Order: sequence, then structure tokens, then C-alpha cells
Amino acid sequence: MRLKEEFEGLQEVFQNIKAEDKDIPIIVEGKKDVEALKSLGVERKIIKIKRGKSIFRIIEELRGKHDKVIILTDWDSSGRRLCYKIKKACESNIIEYDVEYRKTLIKFLKKEVKDVESIPAFVKRAERILGQSFKTRDV
Repeated sequence: MRLKEEFEGLQEVFQNIKAEDKDIPIIVEGKKDVEALKSLGVERKIIKIKRGKSIFRIIEELRGKHDKVIILTDWDSSGRRLCYKIKKACESNIIEYDVEYRKTLIKFLKKEVKDVESIPAFVKRAERILGQSFKTRDV
């Protein structure tokens, strides 16, 4: 069943994020993405990229504070462009970046979900249909 595979893959992604060093912030597009991740139990610094400052300026402010970031932009064309710009800004500021979680989310959710803010609704629907709980909420 495709839904079960997507649900389990999503749980694995969030369990792996949970296991990452808590000092590594996650970069998302906006406020609804922050709220979505927090509702899924993510307890770490989450940085909104759409907040009136340039991407380069936001990443530049991280230099010296963080050696690595996790990029979780949406998987539409706008999210792809933002991801590319964030990666370039990180490279310019000698900050390591991780896009593997984003790639894995795309792999499991591309047919069901188009953006980070929609993940909690997918989780609720999958929990109802599968009769299972999303195991990473109690982070």
C-alpha cells in the first residue's frame, strides 16, 4: 500500500532529523512551514527564509554560529529555486548544508504533498486511514 510506505518513510525522515545535532537549524520558506514542523515535534531552531532579508544576509548571519544547516524548502519550482540560492549562500559562507531530508520527503510525498506546510494534514489523514500514530510527535 502506497500510503503506508509514504507514512513510514515520513516517520523515518523525522526520526532522523530528531537524531541530528540539535545545534543544526532547519531552513524553511515561511511561518506556516515553521508551524508545521513544530506540530510534528521538531524541537530545534527553524529559520524562515521569507522574512524581508536577502537569503545571502540570512545565511551570512549564521556564519560562526552554525557549521551546518538543513534545507527543507518546498518541492515546487519556487522551492527548488530557493533551495539552490540557499545552497549557494551557504557555500559562499562556508556553511555545510544538508538537502537529503528534502530529497527523501520529495521521494515519499511528491504525489500526496507539495509543500512542508501540508505535511501535518497528510499525517492526520494517514493516521486515520492506517490506524497508526505518527511516532515522532513526542520529541
